[in-house]
Amino acid sequence: MGFLNILEVSRKQYYIFKSNKLKENIGASEIIAFVTEELPQEICKKHNGSIVSSGGGNVIFYFENEDDNKNFTKEYSKYLLNEFPMLEFFITSIEFDPCKSQIIGKIRELYTKLEKKKAKRDQYSYIVDFGITEKCSSTKLPAIKKDKNSKEFYSGESWSKVKMYKDNEDKFKKYAIDIKDLGISKNEKSYIAITYIDGNRMGKRIKKLRDKYQEKYTENNVKEVNDEYIKAFNDFSEEVKTAFEKAYDKMVEVVKSKSEYLIKSGLNIKEGVVPIRKIILAGDDVCYITDARIALECAYIFINELEKHYAGGEKITAGVGIAMVKEKYPFFKTYELAEELCKNAKSGIPDEANESRIDWHIVQGEYNNNLTEIREVIYKTHDNKNLSLRPLVISENSNYINQYILFKKDIENIQNKVPRSKVKGMLKEMKKGEQHLDTYIEINQLYKALGEHRIGAKTGFVDGKCVLFDAIEVMDYFISLS
Repeated sequence: MGFLNILEVSRKQYYIFKSNKLKENIGASEIIAFVTEELPQEICKKHNGSIVSSGGGNVIFYFENEDDNKNFTKEYSKYLLNEFPMLEFFITSIEFDPCKSQIIGKIRELYTKLEKKKAKRDQYSYIVDFGITEKCSSTKLPAIKKDKNSKEFYSGESWSKVKMYKDNEDKFKKYAIDIKDLGISKNEKSYIAITYIDGNRMGKRIKKLRDKYQEKYTENNVKEVNDEYIKAFNDFSEEVKTAFEKAYDKMVEVVKSKSEYLIKSGLNIKEGVVPIRKIILAGDDVCYITDARIALECAYIFINELEKHYAGGEKITAGVGIAMVKEKYPFFKTYELAEELCKNAKSGIPDEANESRIDWHIVQGEYNNNLTEIREVIYKTHDNKNLSLRPLVISENSNYINQYILFKKDIENIQNKVPRSKVKGMLKEMKKGEQHLDTYIEINQLYKALGEHRIGAKTGFVDGKCVLFDAIEVMDYFISLS
């Protein structure tokens, strides 16, 4: 009797963004990649196992006997506990006979057992400090090391991240390794942006694949269908992984080619450094940090490239959330906002549409962790209309008023054809309502701000939504890359 074994690194985003120090974020990201890719393959091979599937922080293995299964679990767990303190992970296993057991049902059973184990959390609380040690500046945990140069104290967790960064430093040098490397300029609105991108309806696509092979089982072909399903699943995962990696590479390529233009536009870019910091690039799960002024265009380039690729015969699309904040704003809160914005972007996609959407928010002052409340109160006019068109549709060949390409034309018109003082005046009138904005546009003859692409929005509103607010709000945080 064989065994299926699953390992999962949990709370990955919290582990990565716990610190506001970019080098620790980079190190944490590298640790997660190492413990879910390189390390498990090495230890699995050592104990005569094989990898069934891998992706999204989960890896499933197959071992032919119980001893190999247990020895793998012990060695892997011991390594992580010793080398990467505070990295949360779970491992569990079930019996599996590849010739008699349908692997689709067994994997579902394995995940159910894993979720129960995660909910139980036997060692949820423990003593971490007796109050007599120096504190780590990042984690506030007891320090175990002091840096000779910076005089800074590190906990075991922070030091493991810094050490991982230092061990791989050479491959990071051409990208931003510090907040100031993102292009933030003095005397400017020094905002950074965390962008989170997540593939659309991946769960439904996997279910469709699973159902297809579930129907093929008979009493005599279990092993054959098991092998076919695993191959099909891994092929699908590889198609998704490749698509997102190529989209990211295209985005980096464009930004790199525009470095001279970006410097002229106000970004303080170091020579030979691409002002992007990748944090997560795992399957359809992507997160990176940029200067806020290029965040929207970077995401637009990413999605345009992504939609050229297919997985399982269907075009790949995604939701995008971008949180723009002051550089000292807590990273984890920023990531949470970006993730919420991504969910909000995806939630507005009609069931029959396979399209990508983007949502963003600029945090000015304190954020109350309630995006819905902000949109329902602050982004409402006095006559109960919506100031914002967000989320915007990035996918081309759509007829929505909230297309990203129309939003870009709004910015171009406002920046080039309307005096700045008049633009700011429009903001006050928008909040009052449609009639007030219509009067302001007519008195000041600001129809150029609307342009031919907004021909049906003479009042500045269409279908109860203002077509210019998003462009005006973000125009100081926007540099075009096309």
